[in-house]
Amino acid sequence: MRLKIAIVQMPVKERLEENLNYIKESIAKSGAELIIFPELALTGYQKEKKAFNFCRIQKAIEELSFVAKREEKGVLLGLPVLEKDKIYNVAMLIDEKGELKPAGEKVLLYPEFDEPLFEPGRGKKLPIFKGLRLGVVICFELRSPEVARNLLKAGADLLIVIAQWPASRLFQWKTLLRARAIENQMPVIGVNALTEFQGVPIGGGSRIISSKGKVLARKKEAGILEHTLKVETPTYPYPLRTPLLDFPEKIINLGKLKPILEKRRKRGQKVVFTNGCFDLLHAGHVSYLREARKLGDILVLGLNTDSSIKKIKGPQRPINPEEMRAKVLSALECVDFIVLFEEETPERLIKEIRPDILVKGEDWEEDKIVGATFVKSYGGKVVRIPFNYKISTTMLIEKIRSQK
Repeated sequence: MRLKIAIVQMPVKERLEENLNYIKESIAKSGAELIIFPELALTGYQKEKKAFNFCRIQKAIEELSFVAKREEKGVLLGLPVLEKDKIYNVAMLIDEKGELKPAGEKVLLYPEFDEPLFEPGRGKKLPIFKGLRLGVVICFELRSPEVARNLLKAGADLLIVIAQWPASRLFQWKTLLRARAIENQMPVIGVNALTEFQGVPIGGGSRIISSKGKVLARKKEAGILEHTLKVETPTYPYPLRTPLLDFPEKIINLGKLKPILEKRRKRGQKVVFTNGCFDLLHAGHVSYLREARKLGDILVLGLNTDSSIKKIKGPQRPINPEEMRAKVLSALECVDFIVLFEEETPERLIKEIRPDILVKGEDWEEDKIVGATFVKSYGGKVVRIPFNYKISTTMLIEKIRSQK
């Protein structure tokens, strides 16, 4: 399948009107079927959240929808979206009929620019354009091979990276674009802005790369670059594999865990800790652990041993012995490490691990959470997570008993 695309390496300004006019002019000039603009092409980054005029942004999108329909062209660009007082960094496809098709939110935020402005994205979508599923990566996410691979798993036919990547790190930009193409065996389109934010020059290096890592076209200066891209399943002497690998054991003791956490902290990663019995694993547990893991980079789970549970819940519990509970939990991707503890509370574990973020369910008042005062004493955070499912191990046991 062939798709005529245009990448627009544009000078993104602080004023929306300037950006909007540039985008509309580029759409009119281009003869491509799909025209791709950078991250936050409508607004650029702003110094503070209140600088975003969402009423005007909405009107601008309506104008672009009208232009796309009139010109019968698809338009892909980045913009901020406000939802329930939270702002997300979003990629949006406007198809040739003028219909809006979200392509996902920026999941991995760059601390220096993103975090004061945006919430972490809630996921990706793969809009279909001319029969092709578009997987969109937003700027900093390019550094994560997992983001691109997950889009491949979901059925993406090509990867599009929209960015405001710093000019000082264009070597990484160019290298990572080629790496994502080669490792996923699919074409990659990288569209960078030309601008400056808080004194940092941004931009350049937009390019189109084949599934074999060959640079098919590139853009140095501002303007439009058009290219007819052949999108097909490549033929290689070796297949594309997504192996199920055996990794180092997640069930670990404190002696082995602490040096691992120390090394990862030196890389700037945040440790999240939570604890529980997790006797009969259910959807509530999985949802809770996923939300906990999203708060940092490593989730350490303190798991009550059988003797600990008997002290708390009585001689008939647990239903599943500790080795089975630990084994099941270790199969969850969101759980990085599991440490068993004999005591009734995880206070000793918390003091040894010194988590950056301590997590419990919203049914716990903060002043009743074991370790909360200690964690806050060195600047750590305590987070109470709401439950998405009204279910518990006790409820499951009672339901089973009632059906006998």
